[in-house]
Amino acid sequence: MTTASPLLLGPDDVVAGRMFAHPDHVTSDRSTLCMLIRDVQRRIDPPDGSIDVWIPSPEQWYRHVIIPRPSEIATHDRLTVIGFFGRRRDIVPLEVAKRIQDMSAVLDKKIPEVAGVLAYSTHLLVDELNYANLVLLAGPDTIGAWRDVPPHPVAAGELSKQYYAFVRIYHGAVNVSELATEGTVRLERVKYWDYRSDPTWTAHRDLVRT
Repeated sequence: MTTASPLLLGPDDVVAGRMFAHPDHVTSDRSTLCMLIRDVQRRIDPPDGSIDVWIPSPEQWYRHVIIPRPSEIATHDRLTVIGFFGRRRDIVPLEVAKRIQDMSAVLDKKIPEVAGVLAYSTHLLVDELNYANLVLLAGPDTIGAWRDVPPHPVAAGELSKQYYAFVRIYHGAVNVSELATEGTVRLERVKYWDYRSDPTWTAHRDLVRT
């Protein structure tokens, strides 16, 4: 599957047939990221050294959180935020699902080894089809290290196309002093991929007002 040249969207542009890329998603996605960031803050105050936490809620939501070095977060003034939102395909081959599961287990072990990756949170929404991932990084210069964490390049470049129908990935920032405050994440841009199309449809949108 090839990828088409990315389309540049304005803050309010709507693309027919691509409702997953509608600008209205920005507000709800931002709220989800704020919720996940507040959850991280609750786990590090006071720091307890947690590496791996699983919390199923009564609604059977699924959340998996890794905070390799809780005390390090407070040493920074501002963190880079990466937000991933993906909708799983209706039918996923068993071998693809198994590879995703295996790679997730490897990623869990590799994350603590990468300096600058301060928190990782995966959240499965109640419909059990839509996923939200949060990554908190020490700064924008750590983005490359995050992308190179094995087996992340394989998962992002190969398996995502087989597992997800479409994804949204946000880049932004948050002040450490405001981690527990609602609405403090500043989203700077969002990129879209629609894997149902061949070539893959892709676009990005600057979010100067969020």
